[in-house]
Amino acid sequence: MLPSRVITVITLVLGAALAPERAHAQALAHLATVDGVVYDSVRKQPLAHAIVQLVEAPPRQGAYSASTDSLGRFRIADVRAGQYIAGILHPLLDSIGVLAPYRSVKVPDSGSVRVELAIPSALGLTKAICAPARTAPVGKVAPDSTGTLVGHVYDAATGAPVPSTVIAVLWTVLSLDAHGVHHETQQLHARTNEDGWFAFCGLGAGDYQIRAENGARNTGFIDFALLPHDIARMALILGGDSAASTVDTAARGSARLAGTVTTKDGHPIEGAEVVVDGSRASATTDSHGAFSLGGLLDGTRMVEVRVLGYAPVRVAVTPSRNELPSIAIVMEKRVETLQTLTVFGKESGRMRDLTGFAQRSKRGFGHFVTRSQIEVIDPQTVCDLFRRVPGVTVTAGGGMGCGVHIRGMGSLSRCEPTVYLDNTKFGGSVSEFANSISPRDIMGIELYSSATEPVQFPGGCGSIVVWTR
Repeated sequence: MLPSRVITVITLVLGAALAPERAHAQALAHLATVDGVVYDSVRKQPLAHAIVQLVEAPPRQGAYSASTDSLGRFRIADVRAGQYIAGILHPLLDSIGVLAPYRSVKVPDSGSVRVELAIPSALGLTKAICAPARTAPVGKVAPDSTGTLVGHVYDAATGAPVPSTVIAVLWTVLSLDAHGVHHETQQLHARTNEDGWFAFCGLGAGDYQIRAENGARNTGFIDFALLPHDIARMALILGGDSAASTVDTAARGSARLAGTVTTKDGHPIEGAEVVVDGSRASATTDSHGAFSLGGLLDGTRMVEVRVLGYAPVRVAVTPSRNELPSIAIVMEKRVETLQTLTVFGKESGRMRDLTGFAQRSKRGFGHFVTRSQIEVIDPQTVCDLFRRVPGVTVTAGGGMGCGVHIRGMGSLSRCEPTVYLDNTKFGGSVSEFANSISPRDIMGIELYSSATEPVQFPGGCGSIVVWTR
C-alpha cells in the first residue's frame, strides 16, 4: 500500500497532465461546424470546386475556407462562435468580372449551422455586368435582347491583361434593297478596361464572330454562338504584329500548333486537311490522326478541319512561340457524299461584271485583287486587305474601319477615293464601307488613282470598286 503522500503526488501529476486535454475538450465544446451547398443558378446545377470563405467580423477578423465537392457540398469544422460573412470564389465569376453576393452567417458556440450559397441567376449577372457604373465601355444593342458576352484580352508573351483593346462583334443579317436580298454584316464595338475586361450586352441568340485589335496586333475572327438568356465567356490572346507587307504575302509568324483529329468514337482520321485562318500553312493528318503546323501567328485564331464524309469543324486555338500546344478535334457530324454533278447555265449579270473586271485588269491601269489572292492571305478585315496593296495608304478609322488614300498622278490631296459596290456607288465613307462587309464576301477589288479611273467609276480622288459573291 502506497503512502498517502505518494498518492497525493500522483494525483497532482495526473491532474496536471490531464489539464491541457480537459482545456482542449472544453475549447472544442465551444466550436461549431458550418456546412452547406453552393448552387449555380445559371446552369441550374450544384457548383463544384468553388471556394467558400468565412470571414469574421471585427475585431477578431478570423477566416476559414473549404472547397465544394462534385455535388457542390462543403464543410468547415471547428469554427469559433461569432458573426461571419460568407462568400464564394470560382473561376466562372472571375471570367465574367463579377462577385457573388455575400451572406451574413451567425455561428453558435457549439453544434452546427447550415448555409446555402448561390451564384446569381443569368438575369442577376446580366444586371451586374451591364450596370452603367462599369469601368469599361460596354457594347449594347436592343434592350429586349437577352444574351451577354464577357471576356478578357491577354498578351501572348507575358500573360498580362491588355487594356484599351478594341473588341468587335460581328453578325450577318439578311437585307432587302433595290438590288434584291443580300447578306449584310453588322458590328458592335467595345474597348477593354485596365484589367483587359470587356462586355457586350443585349445580344440576340445566334451565331457571331469576335475579334480583338490593338494597333497592328490582332486576333483572328473567332466564332461563337449565343443561346437565349445565355452569358458567354471569351478569353482572347493577343499575339505579335499581325500585319503583312504585300497583298501577295500571307501573314507568317513563328508560332506552332499540333493535335489529333478523330471520330466521336475515338478512331483516328487519316487525310483530314487542317488550316489555320490567316495562314498559308496547312497540314494533313497521318494514320494516327495527328498533325503539326508551324509558321503561324501567335494569339487566338480559328482552325478549320475538312475531310470527306464529315461536316467541316472550326474551333478556336492559340498557337504559341514558346511551346507546342496540342488540341483534340472531333469530327462528329457525318454527311452524305454525292456523285459528281455537272450543271449548265447562262451567265448572270454579276458574271458579266466580273468579265469586265478581267478585261480591265489586262489593260495595266489600277491595281486588281482577285478572289484567289484574298483566299491566300485570308485578311481579317477589308482594312487588312487594303494595307497589303502597294500604293495605298491606310489610316485608323472608327471601330474596325479605316481611311484610305491611293497614291498616283493627280491624287496629291488627302481626300478619300469613292467606293463602288457591285457597280453601284456606295453612299458612305471608306471607313463605313469597311465596317459593313467581310473579306469572305468579296469576289474581287479594283483600285484606281485619280489618273487611272475608268469612265464608269469616276471618283476625283481615286476609286475602289468591290465585287461581291
